[in-house]
Amino acid sequence: MGVEVVAADITQEPVNAGIEGEGVFENKEDHGKLNKESITEGVTESIKFGSHGTDVPAKGDGEVVINGNFPKDAADEWPEPKQIHYFYLVKFRPFEDPKLKIKIDQAEKEIQKKNQARFQLTEALKAKRSERAQIISQLKPLNQEDKQYRSAIGDRRKEMEPLNEALGKLRSANTNRERGVVICSSEEELNGLIRSLNYRIQHESNTLVEEKQLLRDIKQLEGTRDRVIQNAALTAKIQDSMGQKDAIQKQVNLIGNDMDEVRKEQQTVRTKIKHLDEELKIIDNEIGSLQEELTALSEKRDKAYEGLVELRKQRDEGNAHFYQNRSLLNNAKELAAKKDIAAARELTHAEVEKFMSLWNSKKTFRADYEKRILTSLDQRLLSRDGRMRNPDEKQLVEAPAARAEPEPVAKPNVKRPNEDPKPAPQKEILPPRKVQKGEGKKMPESEAIAKSDDIEGKEDISIVEKAQRDPPAISAVDAAKLKEMKREEEIAKAKLALERKKKLAEKAAAKAAVRAQKEAEKKLKESVVFLLFSSTITTSKFNMHLSYEISEPNAF
Repeated sequence: MGVEVVAADITQEPVNAGIEGEGVFENKEDHGKLNKESITEGVTESIKFGSHGTDVPAKGDGEVVINGNFPKDAADEWPEPKQIHYFYLVKFRPFEDPKLKIKIDQAEKEIQKKNQARFQLTEALKAKRSERAQIISQLKPLNQEDKQYRSAIGDRRKEMEPLNEALGKLRSANTNRERGVVICSSEEELNGLIRSLNYRIQHESNTLVEEKQLLRDIKQLEGTRDRVIQNAALTAKIQDSMGQKDAIQKQVNLIGNDMDEVRKEQQTVRTKIKHLDEELKIIDNEIGSLQEELTALSEKRDKAYEGLVELRKQRDEGNAHFYQNRSLLNNAKELAAKKDIAAARELTHAEVEKFMSLWNSKKTFRADYEKRILTSLDQRLLSRDGRMRNPDEKQLVEAPAARAEPEPVAKPNVKRPNEDPKPAPQKEILPPRKVQKGEGKKMPESEAIAKSDDIEGKEDISIVEKAQRDPPAISAVDAAKLKEMKREEEIAKAKLALERKKKLAEKAAAKAAVRAQKEAEKKLKESVVFLLFSSTITTSKFNMHLSYEISEPNAF
């Protein structure tokens, strides 16, 4: 099993790309050395020490001519190359459990559905609240009108109170009784009553009991004389201040009529208010039910979100080594920026020792690392042990193939039912020999259409295969978004294919109709020709028969 390592370059680059190795971890230092050929390049002869700075060359046996422009220090001209320190770290890749990913996708879809339902409920609540606000805006002026009508009715009642009191006093002055005796309205009326009673005593024949009763009545009437005088004075005052009884009654009637009209108008306003209040109650009940649904849905959404958070925690816990490795690489980059070689060496050595101890001691750690590195090996067409994969070997990771949903497979199923019935009517409606020539010319069009459909299907299949062969794009973008994008593209392609098929079917139907018309016209022409030919034959036979009949008498 190959182990993926990352090289850390201290001088040139912070962290280089990772490489694969057979469990080998290098802690390598390349110290630059001067090349003798580079130093002696350009120097053709040996150097005589002590002759620097002399412009005139010395002559003699074995003497060498030296260039005066040669530098004093070779390091100035050929500096030592930079030292590059390489430190290697094991690289951990993120791993996505397909089952856990399916659960996360399902949870995200549920949350999206609940968010959409919640959005719809909020929109419905907004609409109901706007309706409620409109009803309240309609109720406000009606309530103000009702208050005005109530105040008007109260004013009319206040006007009627003194008039009703005056009428009551006038009526009480006429109809008051004290101990069964009627109090007269005036003193003249009282005197007339007393006279009539005295007349009955004097001139009528009465029994003793009747006379005693009449005398009692006379005494009672005489006892009410003071009250009658008071009532007469009171009525005189009322008439002086308020007018006569008839005028007061007319005024009371007029005010009562006004009050009746105001009450009618108030009743119409109150009916409107009642109707709007009922609508308002209905809307309030609907708002309450929608609010309850919204609260229940928000609680469900919160529970689903909590489940999604737990699933994501599980995913993050499974990728704890990846996050630790990423923080480790960040620390290595910081040390590379600081050029702290000793700390970088210690860090890489410690991490490598830690990895090897875990690798040698825990089988689960080895299996987890193998799962993480399989996608990288599969992308580079390598086998489990890091060698190049043979063409006969299967892929290491089959998850991307399983992720490809069976929706694109439905395309050929959609195409076949539309394509199969097309050639059937063409074969059934085969006219005579003359028409077959025209059809023989038009057959390549249907073949070209079928070829174009096959090419489109192949292009769709190639697109799906390319999408399956590009797992880096899935790692770069969220897998759920990619699935949605693929579905939308597939739906659009299916719609375009259906539209093409509909157009082709319409064209085929139009062509079939034209052919049928042509065939009918040809049949009519043939029938007319046949009738004409038969009529000519009958006429010729008839003429021959006549000529025979005519020629027979001559023969005799």
